[in-house]
Amino acid sequence: MEILNQFLKLFVLDIRNVMGLLFWGNFALATLVFTFRFTLSSKDTKTHLLVFGFSKIFQSFAWLAFFLRTDTVTFNPVNIIIPNTLVFGSYYLESIAMLMMVNSSKKAYRIQAVLFAVMLSAFYLAVWCEAAANIRVALASFVIFIMLIIPAFRFLTETRSSMFKKILGFNYFILLIAVIFRIIYPFFKTSTSLYSVDPAQQIIFLIIFLMMIISGVGYLLLLQEEKELQVKKLLEDKNRFFSIIAHDLKGPFNGIIGLSELLLEDETHTNYKETNEYIKLIHQSSKSVSSLLDNLLTWAQSQTGSLGFNPQRIEISPVVDKAIHLLANVAKNKNITIHSEITAREYVFADKNMLETIFRNLISNAIKFTETNGEVVLSMTKENNGLVFSVRDNGIGIAPDKMAALFAVDHLHTTAGTNDETGTGLGLMLCKDFIEKHGGVIWLESEPGKGSDFRFSIPDSI
Repeated sequence: MEILNQFLKLFVLDIRNVMGLLFWGNFALATLVFTFRFTLSSKDTKTHLLVFGFSKIFQSFAWLAFFLRTDTVTFNPVNIIIPNTLVFGSYYLESIAMLMMVNSSKKAYRIQAVLFAVMLSAFYLAVWCEAAANIRVALASFVIFIMLIIPAFRFLTETRSSMFKKILGFNYFILLIAVIFRIIYPFFKTSTSLYSVDPAQQIIFLIIFLMMIISGVGYLLLLQEEKELQVKKLLEDKNRFFSIIAHDLKGPFNGIIGLSELLLEDETHTNYKETNEYIKLIHQSSKSVSSLLDNLLTWAQSQTGSLGFNPQRIEISPVVDKAIHLLANVAKNKNITIHSEITAREYVFADKNMLETIFRNLISNAIKFTETNGEVVLSMTKENNGLVFSVRDNGIGIAPDKMAALFAVDHLHTTAGTNDETGTGLGLMLCKDFIEKHGGVIWLESEPGKGSDFRFSIPDSI
């Protein structure tokens, strides 16, 4: 019995000591997060860690403010609003960091921001109305609950969620259960305040402290796991990708070597017509290899992060006209007409070089799969959230079962064009990558024998 009594003393802590623990715990986690950010993190996780790190800084200063408060009896709105705002802000930032981990949409972030603004206003109103301490405690706990419930639910229900992510989500739900208890408890014990000496409140604070440590360290481990999975996938994709690229480079080079050997063997070059055909074929093969290497270089720069992303307000028609001009000779060889319906003085907020690459690859793809005397049409429509571009042809079209794999690195296609043009599908993958960097999406509408319509969207702001 004496041992049990001694063990229970572990939970009998002065409330200010618990606040001190919460301050040092959050401060230590913030230090760990920023150390991790500057030393071990990848480019993709730096923003996650920045948001999560600031959430811990906000919370550490909040608990420091609670700890340093001397007058806990007199009603002072400033002493109540400042530390509570820091606490709410910290949980809001933590919820944003959690949403980043599950690749949430912009709508999810907007909802979270609206909830934060509404709940913060409700708490300020309660302070302005001089609500009782137990009401403020319950309301503050409810704000934290609202901030964490959606991200925690997303952690547990995400389709591709790893077991580690589910465990972290379960940890947040334990924290939420403690918060729910803290919402309800003050209504049964109306004397409850933040500083009241109450065993139940002390245990709740200890649970919050433990869950804070677990969630902080777990978040870093989860980011590391995500990074390792990403590296593993990149290596697998790279191996598949280069095996396909090697195969597609070999074909044109074999053609160039074979044709050049025929030219070398014919020392007299008396058959000028045949020689001219050989030169044309060599030129065509060389251009195919050059285009493939250009896309390969751009893709490599994109994957390594060395390709800059500099969005700005640009006029669209000059970008489209440049892409059409570069491919004019290719289209001329098949007597294909390229027509742009995009008028002058239409603007988009985008990276100019990336937009040029997108149009060049989509137009090139349309020419490749369009029969002689065909047509390629470029158009643009305005929608609520941005612009939708279309590159439409009246070519051979694409079967429905092949559409889903068009933009995947592990399913690069080597389908020959209508004039046996070669390609890998790398251009389409680049288009998808660049469009997603702008926050847009690319999709395809096609019927075999009726042509294809590649469409992509770019939002008003990135």
